[in-house]
Amino acid sequence: MVRRSIVVCLALALTGLALLVPLRHSQADEQAGPTADQLRSRASCESQLSNGKYAHDSGGSKTAAVCRSGDAVHWTADFDIDCDGQRTTQCNENTDPSFQPETSWQQSDGRPLNSAGLPFIVVPLPSSIWDYRTAGIGGATVAAVVYQDKVAYAVVGDQGPTGIIGEGSYKLAQQLGINPNPASGGVDGAVVTYILFPGVTSVPIENAADAVSKGEAAANAFVNSTQTCASTNLDFPSYPTIQSGSTGAAVNAAQCLLGGTNEPSGTFDTATVDATKSFQTRVDLPSDGVIGAATWTALLAAGDQPTLRLNSTGAAVRRLQRALTAALARTVAIDGQFGPQTETAAKDYQTSRQLVVDGVVGPVTWTSLQGGK
Repeated sequence: MVRRSIVVCLALALTGLALLVPLRHSQADEQAGPTADQLRSRASCESQLSNGKYAHDSGGSKTAAVCRSGDAVHWTADFDIDCDGQRTTQCNENTDPSFQPETSWQQSDGRPLNSAGLPFIVVPLPSSIWDYRTAGIGGATVAAVVYQDKVAYAVVGDQGPTGIIGEGSYKLAQQLGINPNPASGGVDGAVVTYILFPGVTSVPIENAADAVSKGEAAANAFVNSTQTCASTNLDFPSYPTIQSGSTGAAVNAAQCLLGGTNEPSGTFDTATVDATKSFQTRVDLPSDGVIGAATWTALLAAGDQPTLRLNSTGAAVRRLQRALTAALARTVAIDGQFGPQTETAAKDYQTSRQLVVDGVVGPVTWTSLQGGK
């Protein structure tokens, strides 16, 4: 009897553990990304991208600016319900007087997106106010959407009118705890923050789990990034030689990359010469205080060394594309997406530096770039 009791107790204990493991895993998954407060705090509008502001609704006051902070693009607005796309019980001509059976981007099978099943956001059609494409944003770009204490991850899935902003799918509203009814739901006021991560895309667009996984990683990187250089443009089609007496946007970029406690002045002064020489000494380049191709390459490549290859996305890809633009003295599109052009540029760089030519950028290629080679 004693032995049987012990066996029964052990069996019950193991069964209990088996039930607890998935629960703990689920809780960890829910807490994998940053909190709503952390995201709102980091999205501080370090620079405004839009030429003016958007209204929340047609005829309303124009109060919502599109901003950049770090590598993210964001705005704060209301939440209107976009029920367009596939006809469902929730979204159709009867439930939504403005229903359209299509979306700007489609699923991998060619059908429109499913507003009732996929969390997605709406971007304004390109206009003189702002063109989302210039910020590296397109269909399937991943976003974190924040309302009160909730964070939901979504993709860019549809386009809206040129003059208003602040709209998302039925499913996204549900996840945020907003009434999703297309006729009477949504929420008014500047209470929802939309944070987009250029270059980070869900594959395919309807893969909500991929959007969550990539969104959490991008959101963590966003809140943990510093504001250094966040409001300064680092993306140029070419990186000119600059030295003592030079002025302009390229000098601003170099001063940010060199670091320091002062705001970039845009003037290559004595302090910038000294900072350049110090950096060149650290990476074993000739210490002449002049920022040419080699020094630009080292400055732009500085940082961690993640392995990047075809279909990689994100901020590290943008950093690589900048460095390759400087190293190869030709324009490599800086969009955060490791596509065929970036792969070709990586192979050309590897060939010219006598590295293994595989188009994969790992520690060896990064080390060469960071050494200004």
